[in-house]
Amino acid sequence: MKQRIAKLISVAGHPLLTIPLFVVFVMFSFENIGKAVFISFLIIGCIFIPLIVRLYLKSKNGSYTNFDVSDRKQRKSVFVFILPILCIVTFVIYKTGQSTNMFLSMLMATILVFILQLINHYVKSSLHVSLNIYLSFLVITINYKIGIILLILTGFIGWSRIVSGRHTLKEVLFGAAIGLTVSLIMIHAEGYI
Repeated sequence: MKQRIAKLISVAGHPLLTIPLFVVFVMFSFENIGKAVFISFLIIGCIFIPLIVRLYLKSKNGSYTNFDVSDRKQRKSVFVFILPILCIVTFVIYKTGQSTNMFLSMLMATILVFILQLINHYVKSSLHVSLNIYLSFLVITINYKIGIILLILTGFIGWSRIVSGRHTLKEVLFGAAIGLTVSLIMIHAEGYI
């Protein structure tokens, strides 16, 4: 039963699900329809869909042990694939004159993934935890209470990653530390603290 609950939490808290849902909700709640469609397309259509397709194909043909790419050595190719895309989307957001907060959020997300890539040479830090902590802080800048709830829920995501055998406590703590550090820098840069 514990394994089943952990798997459910891990799937529900997968950054490939939580971040696109956040993007769609925020864009269509606070922006005009044209901008909401444009930003959603950039982030979901240019980052997440290609990544999901790649993960699916690589896990199906056996190049990746699983969709989460839990093997540290296999993760290297994921970072090599996604970082250039993040850089391009961040550049497009900057060049199209999007808000400073939007640009800084994308820039810091790119830096977060870059740091995760560097750390991956030494430890397989939890991407689920790191990216969801970052997401929680993005939400905190919009709604403090909901952001804190998401931050607490990220603790359960970390638990689920340990129970499901995808990460050790050390890997979850590394992911949390990296996500928290980049998040605090981001909200400081955006003027929230």
